[in-house]
Amino acid sequence: MSKLLSLFISALLCTTVLASELWSGATAFDGSEITSTPITLLTTDQIFYSSALADGEPVSLELTATDTSDSTKVAALFYDDSQTAVEGTASWNYKDQAYEDFPSGDVYELKETIVTTEGTQNLTRNVRILPEPACLVLFAVLGGLFLARRKGALMLLVLTVASLGAFANVTVTSVTAQQAWPFKRSLVINYTLESNTQGATVFAVDFYGTFDDGETTFKLNERGTLEKDGANGLLFSAGAHKVLWNPASDLTLKSNNLKIKVTASDITSEATYLVVDLSGGTSASSYPVSYLSSVPEGGWSDEYRTTKLALRLVQPGTFDMGSPSDEIGRDTSAYGELQHTVTLTKPYYIGIFETTQRQYELITGSNPADLNIGQKYPVEQVSYDMIRGNDQGANWPENNNVDSTSFMGVLRAKTGLTFDLPTEAQWEYACRATTTTALNSGKDLTNASVCPNMAEVGRYTHNTNDGKGNNFVEPGQYLVNNWGVFDMHGNLAELCLDYYADYSSSDAVTDPVGPSTGTLRVKRGGSWQDIASECRSARRVGVDSNFHNQGTGFRVVVEQ
Repeated sequence: MSKLLSLFISALLCTTVLASELWSGATAFDGSEITSTPITLLTTDQIFYSSALADGEPVSLELTATDTSDSTKVAALFYDDSQTAVEGTASWNYKDQAYEDFPSGDVYELKETIVTTEGTQNLTRNVRILPEPACLVLFAVLGGLFLARRKGALMLLVLTVASLGAFANVTVTSVTAQQAWPFKRSLVINYTLESNTQGATVFAVDFYGTFDDGETTFKLNERGTLEKDGANGLLFSAGAHKVLWNPASDLTLKSNNLKIKVTASDITSEATYLVVDLSGGTSASSYPVSYLSSVPEGGWSDEYRTTKLALRLVQPGTFDMGSPSDEIGRDTSAYGELQHTVTLTKPYYIGIFETTQRQYELITGSNPADLNIGQKYPVEQVSYDMIRGNDQGANWPENNNVDSTSFMGVLRAKTGLTFDLPTEAQWEYACRATTTTALNSGKDLTNASVCPNMAEVGRYTHNTNDGKGNNFVEPGQYLVNNWGVFDMHGNLAELCLDYYADYSSSDAVTDPVGPSTGTLRVKRGGSWQDIASECRSARRVGVDSNFHNQGTGFRVVVEQ
């Protein structure tokens, strides 16, 4: 009995579509050297192979299929003599020309001939090809996936299952799971989201592992060990995706049957808020991401100003950017706030609060604020270069790269999401939240300097002695706008991505990113140091990329 046999477990599962769940054709593998019960495949499937399943260094690997009813019919599915670790999948489609004489329903022997420096080993498995499925009745297979150390005795048998989402307009299909070779213990989970939803869509994607006792179930994307598409529970597009999972980070490996299930639902109208858990601080390997359908019961508690970062979904739309000619306090310089129509075509999440001192510290390990009056207060004394980096981060709009050690670089790496500053258009669109007035409360200014309407929506220079704190205040103390976003007027002025320049035209634009070059970056919203007219929705200021003071902060966005 070879050493290889002591390491293998095989699995077979064949089922039909039941209720809202579909068991999807995935990689098929049976490590035995004896004839096994036929595994049933769909007309098109993928066969997992790998020379790493044998002892010794690989020399060549060959995968062939033989019709057991007519041994003369042999198809070479794969051959490699590169003398490297060869592994992957081979497509099987009996309708391809190479297999057109292979009738469905027959049993075929798949033979994997592995030549290594230790000798030759053969792995065989029997499969039966299923005819084209009729209507909704599909049969599929779950194969065992060998997941072990190079010559170790630990292994994990993984079964894959695709589950339809909770809503009819999104379906998870083509789920496969296979080891990320060569000699790696991480697992690649491929899946496809199919949706009939038109326009911008947000999908909630979850990954589950269930042991064969049917009771031990855990959610992979709550453990912070997934990477890539949908790893943190949200996707903005249908199509083919994949995640990477390292079981060793979550499990004590032993011989177990484990099913990996992928589920998805269209939450475009439900995933109102995205929440990032920063509690692990700088030492955390990742920051888990979840979503909420509504404001938490009891409101936005202090944890959302310290250990959690909450963002609000903003749907695409069209608005008038800039100010009308008769607005009090309007910048009258040439094209300073020239009104023009802007269309944003992509959904994005924007921070409901300005980024706070504690949040900044948990991500970067430091707090640059001069006015260190409390962890729940917004962080100030931050510059564009500090937030994005002055190397890669200085290249916007040529690309959206950021320095890896910058605030955005760390946040991106630990969430898998493309966090950034908002563009100037995104900022004003989210600030206005459907309003066309100088303030997002739906009111205009009554005076350029002192205005009771401004005092309702934010901290500015004429309400700093109202008993709510020193200079600026904790986020969320003033009126919220129509989209649930606080303090976009006053408190701290907020940095944007764009280079600063006068609007060059009143022509309509789509998804503007500002000029391609410049010397200043945009700052919006005004601060506790400013008069009312300097805190309007349309007000624009340009500052150096390394500019920082007690009145400048920022909020984050996520676009995908």
